[in-house]
Amino acid sequence: MDNVVTVSGPFPASPTVRHCDVGRHRLSPHEQWWLITDADRGWANGQGAACATHRRDVEATFTDGHAYRVGGPFDPDRSVWPQGPHLWMDADHIRLAIFLTAPTRREIAAVHTGKAQFGWTEQGINGFLLFQYGDSPWNDAPFNPQRLTTPFPLQPAPRGTHTRVSTFLVHADTGRIAAMRMFTWPAYFLNHVVTSVHRLAAQPYSEAAARSAHQDFYDRYPDGPSLYRLACSLPPEALCLGGQRDDRPLAVTGPRPEPA
Repeated sequence: MDNVVTVSGPFPASPTVRHCDVGRHRLSPHEQWWLITDADRGWANGQGAACATHRRDVEATFTDGHAYRVGGPFDPDRSVWPQGPHLWMDADHIRLAIFLTAPTRREIAAVHTGKAQFGWTEQGINGFLLFQYGDSPWNDAPFNPQRLTTPFPLQPAPRGTHTRVSTFLVHADTGRIAAMRMFTWPAYFLNHVVTSVHRLAAQPYSEAAARSAHQDFYDRYPDGPSLYRLACSLPPEALCLGGQRDDRPLAVTGPRPEPA
């Protein structure tokens, strides 16, 4: 059987939960939940619960136009990708894809089940999403709104709400999905990212300057340890855990960074 996210329910809403983890919706005291049944996708213990209002949104993420399945194509029209992370931030869905040739079992397991940590940094005229899954090194995905063909669509979200983010680990040489996971970002982190991206969109831009700033970033932060030190230096609102319920900043966890 294909490894694909399925939805079942309903279940009663927990009285301790005040928001839906999918979309931007506050739960009423007796609103029903639909729980994601595939626990190894990162939805165990209700961490990926979707309320009745957003059940169709969750299903549509995996069934409208293209169903994402482990072993299936990430994009049915493309089979080869350049190695490295790529970030899409669309009007209603954020996707982070990591393209690797022959990903190892350890890399697959890190995306499958490892704790996810995220950070956002604005460097010159570029933005970078910092991320770590499990015990994998910190990594980054660049993003510049002025390279988009349409205006950047995301706007700040009300506090106390969450936005879904999907991660895919993809074989770069075949385009097939090796692992996938869905998280949520709390509003404070999403709003920090959105505010930064809109600021980047308003800056004077040239492709040469963007490429130069991009290379400068990689010269200063060439590996996982240096990216981890950068993450530790960011303000609290620029960091979050994947799927965290609290809409308040949490600290990055991991080994204490070495002195610079």
